[in-house]
Amino acid sequence: MVRKWLLPTLSEVLAKAEPTGIDLLVPEFNPLDSQPSEDRQELLLKAHSQWQSAIASVEALLLKSLPHPIGVADLSEETVIEGLLITAPLPLFSHPAIVSQLHTITFTTPHANRQLLPCKSTGSDRDFALSHHFPVELLPTDPLADERFCLVLTDRFSLVVVLGEENGEPRCQFSFDPDDLDLAWKSLRGRIMLTAPHYLADLDELAAQFSPIEPDYRWVMAFSQYLLEHQPTAQLATAPEPIEVPTKLAADVELIQALTHEIRTPLTTIRTMTRLLLRQPDLSPHVLKRLSAIDRECTEQINRMELIFSGVELASTAPSPAVDLTTMSIGELLEQSLPQWQQQAERRNLNLAVAIPHKLPAVVSNPTMLDRVLTGLVENFTRNLPSGSHIQVEVTPVGDRLKLQFQSQPDTDERTHTTPKARHAIGQLLTFQPETGNLSLNMSVTKNLFQLLGGKLVVREHLQQGEVLTIFLPLSTLAHS
Repeated sequence: MVRKWLLPTLSEVLAKAEPTGIDLLVPEFNPLDSQPSEDRQELLLKAHSQWQSAIASVEALLLKSLPHPIGVADLSEETVIEGLLITAPLPLFSHPAIVSQLHTITFTTPHANRQLLPCKSTGSDRDFALSHHFPVELLPTDPLADERFCLVLTDRFSLVVVLGEENGEPRCQFSFDPDDLDLAWKSLRGRIMLTAPHYLADLDELAAQFSPIEPDYRWVMAFSQYLLEHQPTAQLATAPEPIEVPTKLAADVELIQALTHEIRTPLTTIRTMTRLLLRQPDLSPHVLKRLSAIDRECTEQINRMELIFSGVELASTAPSPAVDLTTMSIGELLEQSLPQWQQQAERRNLNLAVAIPHKLPAVVSNPTMLDRVLTGLVENFTRNLPSGSHIQVEVTPVGDRLKLQFQSQPDTDERTHTTPKARHAIGQLLTFQPETGNLSLNMSVTKNLFQLLGGKLVVREHLQQGEVLTIFLPLSTLAHS
C-alpha cells in the first residue's frame, strides 16, 4: 500500500541514500523462510537492541565533543548553544551537559506505535530548567509517528540514527553523510512548518549555523568503538512472564491512558510558563520560592502521570513487549537521583540515610525507565510514612545481582500510635491513598515493571521495622562503573 504522504520518513530518506546510509546489521528478511511472524519478532528485537546501542553511543559522542566536562554539576542559563538535536518520540538524553548546550526539538504523538515504546529520558526534570527543549506534535496520519530517530547537528560532527521499517521489516540505520542529513533536516523542517511554524525562524538560524559537515574519520571511528562497547546484554536478564489482561480491562486501560494524557498536557503548559517566568531578572525571593514550588509540583505530577501511562501500557500488553536493556552505571543514576529523593523526604519531615559503596559494578537494565520507576517507587514509599520516620537506603552487590533496599522505621515516640496510610485499589492496575490524594500503580504492576527492566522487586512488612522494599538488578559481565 502506497503511503499518501508528501514528506518522506527518515527511514525512507536513508533507504534511498544507500550505501551512504549504513544499516546496523539487521538481517534481510527472506519471504521464503518458514515462519514470517517469528522472523519479524526476531528482527524487531535485534533492531531495538541496535537502536539502544546507537543512542548510548550518540550520548557518549556528544559528551566527548561538548566543551563542558562530563562531570559538570553547575551550568548557567547563559550556556552557549553548541548544536541542534531533534528526536522522537520523546527526549532521549538527560545529562545536564547535553540538555543545557543543545537546542532540542522533540516530535511527539499521543498515539505512538506500541512496539516503539519510549526509553523515557526526561527522568532528569531537575535539569530541564537549564535545557532549551521544545515539543512538536506530529499530525495523526504522519507515518513518521512510527519511527524513533535522533538527528544531531554540531560544528564537530553531524549524525542521524533511525529505528523504523523498510519494506515492512524493522531496521535500524545511521549516517554521517551530509547529503543524508540535509534531506533528513528538510523532511523534519516540512513537518515543523505544518504544526509549529513559530519555531522556524530560530531553527532555520540554528540549522544554518550547524549545517551538516563532512565527517571526520576520527568521530566515525569513535562512534563505531562506542557501538562495540554498548552492545546490548539483554540476555543476562530474566525475561518476565507475560501478563494476561482480560478483554474487559481494555476500556479501563484506554480511559487511564486518556486521563493521564489530559492531565499531563495542562501541567506541562503551566510548567513551561513557570520556567519562562523563572528566567526573568529581579524576581523577589518570595516570588522565586513560589514559582519554584509550582515548577516542582508540576514536575512531580507529570512524572507520576507518565509513569502510570507507561506502566499501564506495559502491563496491559500481552505478551509483554520488549524493553531495551543495556549495561548501565547504577552509580551515576543514584548520584543523579539521590538529591531528588532527599528533597522528597525532607518535605515530608522524613530522615533519609544512605549507605552506598564508593564504587559500584555496572548493571543490566534500561537507565531512563529505571530512573523513572525508582523515583515513582520512592515517592509512593515516602508518602505512606508518618512524619518523623527514618528511611535507610542500602546498596550492596549480592552474588550476580545488585541489591537496592529501602527500609522504613517510625520515629521512636510515634511507633505505638501510628498506622500506615490506607491504600484502596482502583480496578486491577491502580491504587488510591485518600489521606494524601496520591494515585499510583499498584504493587503488582510495579513488580512487573521491574521484571521488564531486568530486575525483581520484593516487598515485606515488619512489625518493628516497618516496610522494606528490595530491588535486585542483574550485574553486567562486560563493564564496571
